[in-house]
Amino acid sequence: MAAEGNPSTTQPSAADGAAQSTATNGASPAPATPVMTAAPQPAVSAAPSVAQPQPATVAVNGATALEELVQAATGRKERPKPWVDVTTYPWTEDEFSGRFVRHANYQELYGMKETGEEVDELIGLLNIRPKMRVLDVCSGNGRHAIALALRGCKMTGIDNGPGPVNLARETSRNLGLAVDYRQVDALSISFEDAYDAAYLTCAGLSDFSPAGAKDLVTRVGRALVPSGMFVAEFLDEASVKPSDVRTWRFVAADASLFVDGGHLQLDERLYDSDAKSEVVRSYIVPMNGKMRQFARCRQYYKEDEVKALLTAASLQTVGFHAGSAPGLRKVVAKKA
Repeated sequence: MAAEGNPSTTQPSAADGAAQSTATNGASPAPATPVMTAAPQPAVSAAPSVAQPQPATVAVNGATALEELVQAATGRKERPKPWVDVTTYPWTEDEFSGRFVRHANYQELYGMKETGEEVDELIGLLNIRPKMRVLDVCSGNGRHAIALALRGCKMTGIDNGPGPVNLARETSRNLGLAVDYRQVDALSISFEDAYDAAYLTCAGLSDFSPAGAKDLVTRVGRALVPSGMFVAEFLDEASVKPSDVRTWRFVAADASLFVDGGHLQLDERLYDSDAKSEVVRSYIVPMNGKMRQFARCRQYYKEDEVKALLTAASLQTVGFHAGSAPGLRKVVAKKA
C-alpha cells in the first residue's frame, strides 16, 4: 500500500510488507516538556534489604524506551540504514492497515490533487477508454479504481494490506461495482498479457527499494498487452530537502494513524544522501505510556534512473509529467 496519512502528520512528500513496529514501555511525558524532565534516577536507600520502586521502563537493545525517545528528540540516536534497518510500515497487519486507510487523508496530508482530477489525468496519460482492462497497483482504499470503474473500465486492484482491500471491496459493493480487489504482494504478481493499462500512484514507486522497484516494473511490464501503457509516480530527487526534521505534536484519536486513541508523537525525517533515501520514523507515546515506534523508508529518483528501470523491463519511456503533489513526478511508458 502506498503511504497515506492524516492532516497532522509531518511528512516531506506523498507505501513491501515488512513490519517496522516495535512495542516498548516508557514514561508518559508532560505536555509542556514532554521528555526532558522525565529522565529516570537511580534508587537510593539506606536499607539495602528494602525493595525500592523502579521506573516503568523496559530495556530495548541496552536502552530504556524513555532513553530512546530522548535520544531521538535530541538527534543522538544512531541513524538507521535505509532498506536495511528500515523498510516500510506493517501494512500486512489487519489492525494497522485498517486504521491507517480509514484515517488517512491524501489531500490534506500530502497536498494531493482531488481524486477526480487525478483520474482525469490518468485517463489522458494512459489513453483509457470504456471496457479497457486496467490494473491498479497498490490500490489502497480503491478510490482510483472505483472512479475508473464508474467510467466503464474493467478494474483489478492489488494491495498487500487487508484493511485497504476490505474497505475498497465494501465501498465498491455499496456502489454496485464489480471491481476485482486482491490482497497480494505486488512483488509476487505473475499476470501475463492481461491488461491494457496499469498505474501506480501516490509516489508508490518510491515505496520500494531500488531492487524491489526493478522487480515490480518488470512484473507490471509482463502484465501488459503489447502497446499497453503504464504510469508510475515517484519522489523527485530534484525536490529533496537533505536536512533532518524533527517535530513534536499531540494527535487526536480520530486522526491517529498508528494506535487507537490520542497520543504524543515525535516525528523525524532522516535523509541519506548516499542512498538517496529517507527514513520517516514516528515515536508514539499513548496515554498508558507504552511507547511504540513505526518507520518507513522511501527512495528518491532522477528521471534517468526511472528511465533505466523501464528500459530493463522492455518498456519504452513516453515522457515525464508533474506529479499529483509537490515533489512528485509521473512517468508514462509503453510496452513494445
